Amino acid sequence: MDIKLAKKENLKQIINILEQISRMHYENRPDIFKDKNKNQIEKDTIEILNDKNRTVLIATDSSSIVYGVLIYKVKEVKNHINLKDTKILWVDELGVDERYRGKGIGKRLMQEALMIAKKKDCKRIELNCWNFNEKAIKFYKKFGMKEQRIIMEK
Repeated sequence: MDIKLAKKENLKQIINILEQISRMHYENRPDIFKDKNKNQIEKDTIEILNDKNRTVLIATDSSSIVYGVLIYKVKEVKNHINLKDTKILWVDELGVDERYRGKGIGKRLMQEALMIAKKKDCKRIELNCWNFNEKAIKFYKKFGMKEQRIIMEK
């Protein structure tokens, strides 16, 4: 399993994974998430691939199948009124194609995120995980991640 920078030729497979993520979010919280169609997800994905502040990595092998995707950016907090100056690796998306889950692909992508954070001198990794996504919460906790804050709603 190799972790590589995504290229335009990986677009369809990346869209497939992001479509699965989008569907899961919409099915669990249709009051918050849009019911995106494939064209909307393709447009968003192209925008992400062209965003110089984001990096899109894929988990693949010699067969060129994209098994998983990691989208991240490095955020710097400077001169904040309350927060200390710091550098954070922010994970926008980490997803594995439904057909390949449970094979260590997500683990490999998360290990890559940890290595990148260390190389880029980030003090921590942060991400959002919705409380309905119990499998993801359990997955992230295996990496020593814990709740940093809780967003309440009514």
